[in-house]
Amino acid sequence: MSTTDNGFTWRSQTAFVAVAAGATLSLNDFLTFPVLAGQNGGGAFLLLYILFLFMLGLPLLMAELMLGRLTRRDPSAALRVLSEQYRASIYWKLTGLAAMLAAFLIVATFSVVAGWSLAYAIKSLLGQFAGITPDAALEAFEVFTGDGERMALWHTLFVILLVTICAQPPRRGLERYSLILVPTMVLLLIVGLVLATMSSGMTASIRYILYADFAAIDSHTPILALQRAFYTLALGIGVMMAFGRYLPAGVPIGYAAGLIITVDLLFSIFTGLSINALMLSAGQQPGVDSQFAFRVMPVILDRFASASLFNALFYTLMTIAALTTSIALLEAPITYFQRKTRVSRLRATALLGVGVWLFGLGVVLAHSAWNGEGFTIALFVGDEAVRLVNNAGFHDVLAFVSSHLIQPIVALCLCLFVAWKIPREVSHRELALTRHYWFEIWNYLLRYIVPVLLGIVILAAVGII
Repeated sequence: MSTTDNGFTWRSQTAFVAVAAGATLSLNDFLTFPVLAGQNGGGAFLLLYILFLFMLGLPLLMAELMLGRLTRRDPSAALRVLSEQYRASIYWKLTGLAAMLAAFLIVATFSVVAGWSLAYAIKSLLGQFAGITPDAALEAFEVFTGDGERMALWHTLFVILLVTICAQPPRRGLERYSLILVPTMVLLLIVGLVLATMSSGMTASIRYILYADFAAIDSHTPILALQRAFYTLALGIGVMMAFGRYLPAGVPIGYAAGLIITVDLLFSIFTGLSINALMLSAGQQPGVDSQFAFRVMPVILDRFASASLFNALFYTLMTIAALTTSIALLEAPITYFQRKTRVSRLRATALLGVGVWLFGLGVVLAHSAWNGEGFTIALFVGDEAVRLVNNAGFHDVLAFVSSHLIQPIVALCLCLFVAWKIPREVSHRELALTRHYWFEIWNYLLRYIVPVLLGIVILAAVGII
């Protein structure tokens, strides 16, 4: 097949790269990368991160895009069709189902934090953070997250916005809005970078992130870089398979995948430089904390002229990042649900939106009414119990099950399926790499290196290493 069942393909390679890059530019780019790099050797960590991006991320990204384009179907149907075609077990299709389940759960957690960002963008425009002190900013955030009804309202508004976009056909929804939102993100990032350059912390930020401090590297640093390289590309959750479904036959998969990784890498670096420059100029030490953007950034940005506007732009950038990622994550579940239930895209999206909203309410309650209540998940090995989740909130349980358990296991299964179940000549023809040795390198990495690296990611996720 040259097109999908609805006739939609990306209008151009540029459009595809922009949409796919939007899927990878998540909230983690704002909340973790700036600190991970700085605290783990700066440029030394960055070198490890880039190495794993191309040793793990690139081969796996190419494999997922290829799977989608081979069949032009959702992840579950794609694996079922390919399993039948190449005489593999029909149970491989469960891998596609697991990927879409993980994507659904991730959106449910994203939607709540995105609701925070949306609320803070509006509050900033209204000038509610003008002249705010550190203690007042912390108190305001604690009051906000302690009010379940208020959080539920903003969570609901974000889900409505998400459903409104996703319910439209891919040409008018996924592609059009991504081509608006991703350039907007880039523009806002440029504004932030200019603002950071005007601060006194840019030199320190460059030294913090880009200067290589090999003395700061320990045995855990490569694992952190490996985990970051895996999670940043939205692998193992059906996104890239869904996007590959809409990829025209003439677009070179390897080149497009390389562009996606390059865009994601540059965005991470420039975001890290900007945020760390602003924090260091205010005398704040960067820390790995998913809530620092709400407890600290209002105070930092209040030091500049037009502080309300800059605060609003920052939280708008965070909201857009969550929105572009969530739109991408829901594409595969929507097409699957639409196929299985034979309902319209609007109804399928609305039903999934209700599910996202309900699971998101659990996250809301975990921060408010259920605060202090925890869940424990243990794995029994003989007489020994390994606690995978120890007295964690509902939000942390969802994050563990979706991102730390299902996602890397699915990625490993997809890797093994492509490497060992799909004939070499099929992969060679579909990838159409310019040089045969590039294919041999890709094939070797996917067969022997990527599975080992994914095994390390899984062991690290469950706390064994």
